[in-house]
Amino acid sequence: MNNKYLSFLKEIRSFIPEERIYTDEVRRLAWGTDAGFYRMIPEIVIRSDSEKEISRVLALAKSSHLPVTFRAAGTSLSGQAISDSILVVAGKHWEKYEILDEGKKIRLQPGIVGQRVNELLKPYGRKFAPDPASVKSAMVGGIVMNNASGMNCGTHANSDKMLLSAKIILADGTILDTGDEESKKRFAQENPHFLQRVEELRDQVRNNKELCERIRYKYAIKNVTGLNILPFVRQDDPFDIITHLMVGSEGTLAFLAEVTMNTEYDFPCKASAMLYFKEIKEACRAVVAMKKLINPEGQWIVKGAELLDKKSLASVNDKTGENLTAILAETKASSAEELRWNIRQIESCLQGFETFQPVHFTDKPEEYSKYWAIRSGIFPSVGGTRKSGTTCLIEDVAFHIEDLPEATADLQALIARHGYEDACIYGHALEGNYHFIINQSFSSAEEVRRYESLMNDVKGLVVDKYDGSLKAEHGTGRNMAPFVRYEWGDEAFAVMKAVKELFDPDNLLNPGVIFNDDPECHIKNFKPLPLTHPLIDRCIECGFCEVNCLTCGFSLSSRQRIVIRREIARLKHTGEDNARLEQLEKGYRYLGNETCAGDGLCSLSCPMHINTGDLTHVIRQLSLPKGSLGYRAGDFAANHFAGIKNGLRPVLTLADTAHALLGTTAMSAITKEMHSLLHVPLWTPAMPKAYRVPKNLEKSQPEVKEKVVYFPSCIN
Repeated sequence: MNNKYLSFLKEIRSFIPEERIYTDEVRRLAWGTDAGFYRMIPEIVIRSDSEKEISRVLALAKSSHLPVTFRAAGTSLSGQAISDSILVVAGKHWEKYEILDEGKKIRLQPGIVGQRVNELLKPYGRKFAPDPASVKSAMVGGIVMNNASGMNCGTHANSDKMLLSAKIILADGTILDTGDEESKKRFAQENPHFLQRVEELRDQVRNNKELCERIRYKYAIKNVTGLNILPFVRQDDPFDIITHLMVGSEGTLAFLAEVTMNTEYDFPCKASAMLYFKEIKEACRAVVAMKKLINPEGQWIVKGAELLDKKSLASVNDKTGENLTAILAETKASSAEELRWNIRQIESCLQGFETFQPVHFTDKPEEYSKYWAIRSGIFPSVGGTRKSGTTCLIEDVAFHIEDLPEATADLQALIARHGYEDACIYGHALEGNYHFIINQSFSSAEEVRRYESLMNDVKGLVVDKYDGSLKAEHGTGRNMAPFVRYEWGDEAFAVMKAVKELFDPDNLLNPGVIFNDDPECHIKNFKPLPLTHPLIDRCIECGFCEVNCLTCGFSLSSRQRIVIRREIARLKHTGEDNARLEQLEKGYRYLGNETCAGDGLCSLSCPMHINTGDLTHVIRQLSLPKGSLGYRAGDFAANHFAGIKNGLRPVLTLADTAHALLGTTAMSAITKEMHSLLHVPLWTPAMPKAYRVPKNLEKSQPEVKEKVVYFPSCIN
């Protein structure tokens, strides 16, 4: 760490507690890893907890000329939440909310998980409009700042459409709440040139009719390539423009401290059908036809249509037929009668298409939930069958709906042409938005060039032939940064650059993301995935496990434990840095091993069903080999439990007596010091007193051969 960082570190320690600042090798590596396939290790990690704190951090970073990157859940896929400088985490301390207007609006901090928002809104019959596949793990800050959408969320209900106001913290530490009149008035008085420049850019865009039309055309479908410049066309007020510029900005313009958003009506009646087609073009033509179905209120009848190509179906062992393409269609309604009407309209529409089997919609949750489980299982199924040591990549493109049949077939052929035989295409066909999964190795220059060649051809297909979106909902990040100008053209890119220069003139906020002068930045800083242990080798580091991990935010999360174990395995294999290996192993003992509950809750939300607790048990077993002192002590305790239990009673009585004589404050201070020096168990006021089971209760218990010891804690 150089002197600039040391000076910065000294300053922030004056207002941020030491326990929320990480500079050790273990936690810098752990937090420097997200769900994407890039890795950068930050110099300093800060677990922030207030707007005032963020403001001071940014002001200090600006004066020190040090870059800052923001991170929420770390489920991003394009390299937009990693840093080799200062990483500010806004997660567990940023979970406040306020439900407004009987659930029609909601005010949210960035660290609240998307699924939690839906739980809060459910009693009101409302829901959070964006519904990315990561909604059970992704946090609001990341969802909004990446403009993540999802299966039922097109451009009609994404964050840009639903956002009402935002509280942001600019690069110099200035706090602006665009939903508060006093805050806006103060900002206008102190920053008149900022607002004037926003208005200049607005007028510049609007006076260029050709550019306006291009912007409208590009955002008619999902598009998160580059900064969001639609506000210059759609919004008039400069504060509204500032608000909506935040959407999809990926932390390159400001820190998002709070949002106020409209919510969406949650239809009570739903039905789904799995439609099978012999040809992928025929399936896409059916989607185009279903997209045109409108009810008397002018609303789309089909709310979702997910395409699953033949490789996707094969990955989840669908046995319906050979080489089929499926469309998982969904319709929703306010009543059962309306739902039946919707189904009739869709069935009538599909009569003009050749389906492999008769169309059948079901409104029974126990039936259609199986369809959606198939859809949700594609990514983990493909990722789980990848060759060990390779990375599972998800790319993300969008086409205009009228181009869908031809574009889909072209994309399928392109991927096959580059030799990705296990790749599959699936995604939100109703919005022209596809994800394609490839299992890629970056272990050789040849493999890196194969990936580069694929991306160059994807660029040619999506941009040159169909004028679509290279990034539809996963964020530009580092992955598509070299291609932003190519997709948008010089005029639109110049507007984006002007916005960046206005908000972040020193290029200190998430540098290298969206704007990157290195044409090869997308093929650098790849994250290694070395073979480590069969229990965890299938992990794709998506972070979905962390919502269930008891120690996430306390020591290490389940994902972070895997990250550290992989790096330890890599360093042991290469022998390249023994000093760093020693630091990681030493740091892992407490942060990774001793604090892991080992309960396996992480596996419940893991798409691969990986139980990091099992790995912890293996590590603990290896650290106590048979015949070692620790093993013998444990073996003795297990076989002399009654005697040990009787021996502990006087100890508990002594502790209780000391507590009574010394008082809680003195007792806590003394025992804390003993714990620190002698490593004896830490005493707390909740420590139980000695207890003996009454004789009459002991006699009433039936005699049993097998005995069970129950510990009322998470070790079970």
